[in-house]
Amino acid sequence: MKNLTDNLGLDKNEAKVYQALLELGPSTVSQITKRAGIARTFGYQLLEKLSIQGLVNRVSGQGTKIRFTAEHPQRLIQFIQNKKNAWERKLKDAEDKLPDLVSLYKFADKPTIKYQEGIEGLKSIFSKTLESQEEVLSILDIEGWDTEELQKWGKEYNKKRSAQKVKERVLILDTPKARNWMKNYHGSLKYTTYRWIKPEKLQGIKEFGGEINVYENKVVMALLKKPNLMGVMIESEALSNILKGLFELAWKQGENTVKKRS
Repeated sequence: MKNLTDNLGLDKNEAKVYQALLELGPSTVSQITKRAGIARTFGYQLLEKLSIQGLVNRVSGQGTKIRFTAEHPQRLIQFIQNKKNAWERKLKDAEDKLPDLVSLYKFADKPTIKYQEGIEGLKSIFSKTLESQEEVLSILDIEGWDTEELQKWGKEYNKKRSAQKVKERVLILDTPKARNWMKNYHGSLKYTTYRWIKPEKLQGIKEFGGEINVYENKVVMALLKKPNLMGVMIESEALSNILKGLFELAWKQGENTVKKRS
């Protein structure tokens, strides 16, 4: 006979035992397990479990053998309803805890991306580098900083970075404006080392119009010219490692700008 109790909240063997009891009426463990086609010892465990779930009862009978009987099938509806209510409570609890669980979620270096627009957005993105616990690697086109507001803020930023002893290595695109800027550079080089990138080694690229910073597991990309003033921070161990490797290759090709001084 087809097992009518499949997919009704019971596992496969529980369903076999329950239906066997429905068909047999009050029966011993041996009778039930034989009808269900399972081992006697395992069958006893299942009967105890079904008893706890309110689907099976022990009954008195002839002799000393323990006998079991199934509750009326209507009890199965209440059993399923109880399971439904329990899962609804679990679902509600999971929904309530979801924000906290998401904040803990890390899988295969899942990148996070933060986007900022305008001058203030750029300042906010760059200021995060002051929290770095390791050296910051930068690729810079000084042309992009050729505004009074950015230059003024950049000087203050470098003072704070030096005060917090955050080291930085910078690959700077070699242009006349960059040469003049370096010639008149008054900042401290105690925590900063510069090297030139020659445009002729970049297949005709004359400017970047922005800057890239790489540190820890973060990559900061900034466009510094209007109308595209914007900054993006990507947190990804894999991406930062790739760019750190490329930076080191480029650093070996760079040319020293000035001798380090404190």
